[in-house]
Amino acid sequence: MKRLTTTAAIIALTAGTAVYAQETNMDAAKENADAAVQNAEQAMENTGDAIEKKTDEAVAEGEQALDAAGDKMAEAGAEMKQEAGEMAASADNMFNGASDGLIRTRDITGGAVYAIDADGDMTDWEDGMAYDTVSEDWDNVGEIEDIVLNADGSFRGIVAEVGGFLDIGDKHVLLEIDNAKFVPIDDGEYSVVTNMTKDQLMELEDIDEGPMN
Repeated sequence: MKRLTTTAAIIALTAGTAVYAQETNMDAAKENADAAVQNAEQAMENTGDAIEKKTDEAVAEGEQALDAAGDKMAEAGAEMKQEAGEMAASADNMFNGASDGLIRTRDITGGAVYAIDADGDMTDWEDGMAYDTVSEDWDNVGEIEDIVLNADGSFRGIVAEVGGFLDIGDKHVLLEIDNAKFVPIDDGEYSVVTNMTKDQLMELEDIDEGPMN
């Protein structure tokens, strides 16, 4: 009887230990699950913060790029306006003015092209310089063949036939307004004087005049 009681006690103790161990394991599993949930929530929160930060940075970079592009466009517009003004001033200085304020192509084409110093050095124009007569010291280096305009209609320069003799060995070059000025002559027509030398004119790119003839 005593042995039976002892055996029953051992069985009860063993069962109690198993139940305790099972409960302990369940508590640990629950704690681990709670910790995993908390870690996942923290990770999601961190990811959300990172995405929001990246989004803010991208928006700031985009705004900065737009501002820079706007500044560049404004700067380019100002430069174009300045260049247009300078070109208009150059055109005004190139012409010495007609009595009625009008310059006609028929009064220009066919006129002579003179060089201030054909065989020397390139001459520097002075601001606002204009000529009202042909100087005896100038050298006749060619003839005005055509008028050249920019795409916006502004005056660009003339096509000059330079070099050669009796149309042999000559070439047609673009003489820009910065390097030429119109000079009125007695019959109401115009000649052109350039600050370039004969060699410099001959080094300019040859313009094909074939389609215009």
